[in-house]
Amino acid sequence: MMENQEECIVLLDNGSLRPDSVRSLRRIAAELEGRIGKKVHPVSLLHSSKIPAEDLDGQEAATWRRFLRKSIEEGVVRFRVVPLFFGPSSAVVDYMPKVTAEVAAKHGAASVEVAGTLIDPARENEDGIAVLLRDLLIRNLDTVSLDGVVLVDHGSPLPEVAACRDLVGRQLAELLKTPAGGLIASSMERREGEEYDFCEPLLERALGFAKDRGWKRVALSQLFFSPGRHAGPGGDIAQIVADSELVREGGEVLFAPLVGESPMLADLLEQRYREAFGASS
Repeated sequence: MMENQEECIVLLDNGSLRPDSVRSLRRIAAELEGRIGKKVHPVSLLHSSKIPAEDLDGQEAATWRRFLRKSIEEGVVRFRVVPLFFGPSSAVVDYMPKVTAEVAAKHGAASVEVAGTLIDPARENEDGIAVLLRDLLIRNLDTVSLDGVVLVDHGSPLPEVAACRDLVGRQLAELLKTPAGGLIASSMERREGEEYDFCEPLLERALGFAKDRGWKRVALSQLFFSPGRHAGPGGDIAQIVADSELVREGGEVLFAPLVGESPMLADLLEQRYREAFGASS
């Protein structure tokens, strides 16, 4: 049963089939819990419930549909959700409300309030994620000897999400005081069609640009929270980097830690929580 039958606070990510991603979500939720002084439930939109419980210290991962249904059945009537998302992706804007409506129609109405995502292109003076990325670079890499920085996000079919990447790229370049062209913002993947050109350059092309500029030592700053199929050891990004001409011809790409490893992340999530639900919530 829930500790509080009237209110439930959720830290929500997209989900993964990798146990390390779930463990990361749980750790971040615990850090946010410590800051707001209330129980925070780590929940994923999709995928994570398929991971065997024995791979997660015996505790099955929670996914939104099942978690919401079970919580309503236990008497919870109010949910406050903090999205572990960089920008307003369709997962948060479209899919989550759809699932919520479907569950409520079958199992009883509930109030679901959602805080803002971590990056808002309309708030250009807010640079918390860029500051976090700079800190990860400076604390973990020898930035003095770098020729340049490549920033990479997942890639999205929504221009609003791509705008988040571009905003953070501009902010990070300013914070690092890189010379003009010293930072390239890229995406891991994109959809086919000219209408999705806003995702360019892809990471493989960005690394090609770096090689053409004569960069030999490049830092990779990653807009990913946790290790999974894309980021982390053996992920898609590592493979793209390994296959790049830059690396195959003797260049070096240094990976900055993922965003979820930063102690600054919980501070930003707390900020979003209090903005949405009140300073005294």
